[in-house]
Amino acid sequence: MRLRTHFAAANEELIMLVNEGYDAISTMVADYQRRKEIGTYDDKKDVEELVAPVNSWADKVVESLERIFPTQLEISLFLDPEIPFGAVSGDYQYASTLMRCRHFVRGLNKIRLQSLPEYTDLPLDARLYVEDIDSLRKVRDVNSATVMDVLEDGYLDRSEDSIQVALERILNVPFHKKDWGGEINDLYTANVIINGARCETAFLLKGNGLRKKTMEIRDCGSNGDQILRLCESPAKLFVIQFVGRISEAVISDIDGKVRQMRSQGRDAWYCIMDGQDTARVLRAYGE
Repeated sequence: MRLRTHFAAANEELIMLVNEGYDAISTMVADYQRRKEIGTYDDKKDVEELVAPVNSWADKVVESLERIFPTQLEISLFLDPEIPFGAVSGDYQYASTLMRCRHFVRGLNKIRLQSLPEYTDLPLDARLYVEDIDSLRKVRDVNSATVMDVLEDGYLDRSEDSIQVALERILNVPFHKKDWGGEINDLYTANVIINGARCETAFLLKGNGLRKKTMEIRDCGSNGDQILRLCESPAKLFVIQFVGRISEAVISDIDGKVRQMRSQGRDAWYCIMDGQDTARVLRAYGE
């Protein structure tokens, strides 16, 4: 069976959740110690409040497991961890609950290490989204609604050069490529990571110099051939970025060109970054 999300993204999400689980346990322990120090702890009444951060974390884990795995098996394994028999000392309710919480976290990490590799990775479709690119992983934490404050009807008022410089910083490109009319791409780098592997990537970038809210094919180069030239780049991933809307005609054009490459046995993908996705990427990386 196949995962519902790509292996690399799933593994990263589970690592994050394991760390959050240990953080929740630390919060629980600190709250317990504080109550003990001031003499207010009641082992019969306070455990439910102490364990609240871990319960919230567990709810989040269940949602993630449902999104990652194709069946309910991993959710069942998580909710029913293996807990060895053994006596606990001190406040019984607290100590036993703490032990159980630790096994929840360890059980999740076991699922990550043992269950995840048992599934087939989700194949990459011709079209990727910014969330699918490991090198832009932080964008997964930026919801579309959170960038509405910098958009006007889906339009981000930023220059092409400023966006290029930001992407160069995000992708650790060591030099700035100057814009000129005859280039086949605006930015080219092999620093992009997809599913844990480097991927040669060519960008077509458009900023507010276009002075339009929707980019059409005729806006892509003086002869409307910039997408064609982009696809001549020695790349596997072709990214078309604009600070506003990208027309369906542009998307259909790059989609057809990439699928033709794939029909010839080439590894090829494309990604569309409109104004909203551009804003999400820039905000995710403090740009």
